[in-house]
Amino acid sequence: MMTTLGQLLARGLRLEGFEVHLTQGLTILAVLIASVLVYQFVKALIDRLFRPLVAAGLFTAKTQRALTLGPILKSLARYLIAFVALMIVLDQFGVDIKAILISAGVVGLAVSLGAQALVRDIIMGFVILFEGLIAVGDVIEVGSHTGEVEAVGLRVTKIRKLSGAQLIVPNGELTQFGSYTHGWARAVVDVGIPYEVEVDRALVLLEAVGRRWGEESSGVALGSAEAQGIIRFGDSEMILRLQVKVDARQRAAAENELRRRIKAAFDKEGITIPYPQRVVHWANRPLREESAG
Repeated sequence: MMTTLGQLLARGLRLEGFEVHLTQGLTILAVLIASVLVYQFVKALIDRLFRPLVAAGLFTAKTQRALTLGPILKSLARYLIAFVALMIVLDQFGVDIKAILISAGVVGLAVSLGAQALVRDIIMGFVILFEGLIAVGDVIEVGSHTGEVEAVGLRVTKIRKLSGAQLIVPNGELTQFGSYTHGWARAVVDVGIPYEVEVDRALVLLEAVGRRWGEESSGVALGSAEAQGIIRFGDSEMILRLQVKVDARQRAAAENELRRRIKAAFDKEGITIPYPQRVVHWANRPLREESAG
């Protein structure tokens, strides 16, 4: 078809002898246009498949999978279509595609042997994606860093820390990490009270606050609150602990609300939050009078 079109175009433009070149140019142009159209179609198809889940606004497992796999599928489609188009264009210029593919395989093997870290990152990326270990929106802890996952790729994972800094971690380093999102978590609130306050009274008050909060937050609290007693002694305070099993995604909000309620309850009962104090003993010693020489 392209040959016939090239011959007709050469005759119309009176460019006899350039039929082959016109045919090659038309073929390359058609391949480029078709590549762009195919990519746009695949991109729209992926968006249409995942858009209902994302538009729901709920961070369910399906939504997280859509936010994670959508960009990766688009990238794979873009690279695959570009590779096929490049091979067709090279074939039009008389390049031996089979030799290129064989050479690419040999070069790829040599590169993979010298870039083991890159291969490890990609393999770990496949494991993370297909086992659903990490998804966009998860809050994870990697080493001493904690943040929300913004993107999961085949090679790296991008995490946004609370400070706003973006942490880019190679997937090969995600051999051990903690997740604050999957399943349940434990909201833990440590409260200091002065040594003058009766411990049992403070513990009863803590459990009452936790129990009341749990009754009002049935969708968040997954168990009853428990006051653990004195967990340590400070310089000017005794540290009590209140803990409750909660939905993993609501842990930080639950701790903040419990702290607010505990402060209000302590103020109402006249229990002050201690502050650092230091007792200084001043020895009253007479000053020695120096003799006037």
